[in-house]
Amino acid sequence: MMRPFPTVAEGPPDEDGPRPGPADVTVVFVTYNSSAVIGRAVASVPAECPVVVVDNASPEGTAWTATLARPADIVAMPANAGFGTACNAGARRAATPYVLFLNPDAVLGPDTIPRLLAAARLYGEPSILMPAIVGENGRLMRKEGSILEKVPRSARLAPEEIAGDYCTRFVHGAAFMVSRAAFLELGGFDEAIFLYHEDDDLSLRALARRIPIVVVTEARVTHAGGRSSTPSFGQTFRINRAKMHSELYVREKYGAAGGRASRLLWLGAGCALALALFDLHRVAIRAGKFAGCLDGVRRNAPPHV
Repeated sequence: MMRPFPTVAEGPPDEDGPRPGPADVTVVFVTYNSSAVIGRAVASVPAECPVVVVDNASPEGTAWTATLARPADIVAMPANAGFGTACNAGARRAATPYVLFLNPDAVLGPDTIPRLLAAARLYGEPSILMPAIVGENGRLMRKEGSILEKVPRSARLAPEEIAGDYCTRFVHGAAFMVSRAAFLELGGFDEAIFLYHEDDDLSLRALARRIPIVVVTEARVTHAGGRSSTPSFGQTFRINRAKMHSELYVREKYGAAGGRASRLLWLGAGCALALALFDLHRVAIRAGKFAGCLDGVRRNAPPHV
């Protein structure tokens, strides 16, 4: 079976003219009760890069802005509008040719932005460029297909097979760079999606327009994952309820809704098993998804998380 993600071929030589630098990239963060991590993330951004932080009406407030190690443009949303809507607000606030979306619990490597810019010159526009995302344990965090195009492990490149940049079919919302004009022309994130799977939807729309999604392997981002807000049973339940809303919405949008009865049965069984094992975290996950599935597809935002 042919591997679906070959190494990207070398593009055309650079044209004459000024090359974009870090000052041409605005790094956009979205925060929601992210005071524990946002300072470290902002500090990892090169001094030349503008920074926009969109706060989704965090209940804990934004007192952390006074402790940031560098200037940042703070956009205060009047209510928690969801991740994608806040990202779009950050992109509209930016005034640079490129935007780089970065989770508040992620940290840029020292040469990540120069390597992404070099890739933009090499592969041309429009293109969506992702750094290699590494967990704090050093393990690569990879997802190479959307919820509608799941790629089996047997068809994925093993880490030792990756010899350079390569194309993929999924834009990881935790960290990616794109030209601001291309992002806005694509419609940005679908604002009907409150939380989760907005990157699946963006991936599908980019692929439909034949916009390449490229992983730039020498550009690195360290992503803690799950630390952008304080976890709790209720928070986990609400997040997974919203996640199921989003999944059902995306599946319906692309004509792949499937049977809800079998999904409810599977989630109910998973919840019962988690209860039997006294695994409250998994109970919260399964119960949240079960509730989201019962709610049905809603085009308005679900309850705030």
